[in-house]
Amino acid sequence: MKVLWLRPSTGENVSVRRERIAEHLEEWGVDVTIRDTSGFDSIGAFKEALFGDYDIIAGNVRVGLYLGYPLARILRKPFLGDVSDPLSDIKGLPAPLYKAFSWYEWFVLRHSDAAVFVYESSYEEAARRGIDGFRLPNAVNFDSFANPLNEVITESKQILDSVDVDFNSRIAIYTGILDDVHHITDIVESARLNSDWEYVFVGEGPIESEVTAASNELPNVYYPGSFEHRLMPGFLYHADAGFCFKDAEQTLKLKEYAAAGLPTLVQPGELGKWYDNDELIFVNPNAESIAETLLDLQDDGVIKEYSEGVRKAVDTRTWKEIAEAYQQIFTELSET
Repeated sequence: MKVLWLRPSTGENVSVRRERIAEHLEEWGVDVTIRDTSGFDSIGAFKEALFGDYDIIAGNVRVGLYLGYPLARILRKPFLGDVSDPLSDIKGLPAPLYKAFSWYEWFVLRHSDAAVFVYESSYEEAARRGIDGFRLPNAVNFDSFANPLNEVITESKQILDSVDVDFNSRIAIYTGILDDVHHITDIVESARLNSDWEYVFVGEGPIESEVTAASNELPNVYYPGSFEHRLMPGFLYHADAGFCFKDAEQTLKLKEYAAAGLPTLVQPGELGKWYDNDELIFVNPNAESIAETLLDLQDDGVIKEYSEGVRKAVDTRTWKEIAEAYQQIFTELSET
């Protein structure tokens, strides 16, 4: 079985669910090709779809879904629509554009051969619209983050040593896409107000240059670069707190932080509907509030309480379990 999985372009080393799922599917004989589709990447995606002789096309919101559906219909292939981010992510668009994208997205999902929803809110909205989808949340390979391999711990420490991170100070970390949806600029600005903490950013994205500039200017900001996912448990192992400021009910990042037992700063909003104040640290994502919250998070006992709270709160389903569900869906689609 050959599956072409179209996704938004996120960067080479940014951890996303498709890669984690595909790793298991490949082990079970499903040939998965993941292609970026944003901007000029769409040209290569079109060519791959037209000439790759795939059995199934899958498309992730937003652009992977938008391009994948018409391609699948032209090629007469089964299509799986994958909603890994909520529609609220694009509410910042001008109203006419938002309405157009919203209409098209629900049209595609209604006419897809199968639809998967990561978020409970998206799944419930789909059900209200008469779409019979699958609810497959983000997952985490819990033990990899709870008990990182010694070589991963050592290699990540060497990388942090290379940029002179002070391990005698408290370390706050962000891993993932460097953009302002995740309030990266606010986090950087908070470092100016809080010299007691070291701020580490690992990832890549649109404002990577700004983070690099901050790391050159501020003595407590560090940007070692972007690294493969296998090293993420090591980076989190060396940290005392994590940032996860996307306003969504769950993110892959939060589950990895939780498995690592990392007290996590999040913003009020969607997460507040699912987690309590003793599980996550709710803070308005502006520089002053972030700095003050970290300054209050100095005590070992407080850190331990939040570490235990977040670990207990987060669903620990593995990527293997999620991949098994996708395998079943793909098998059924290939037989139709």
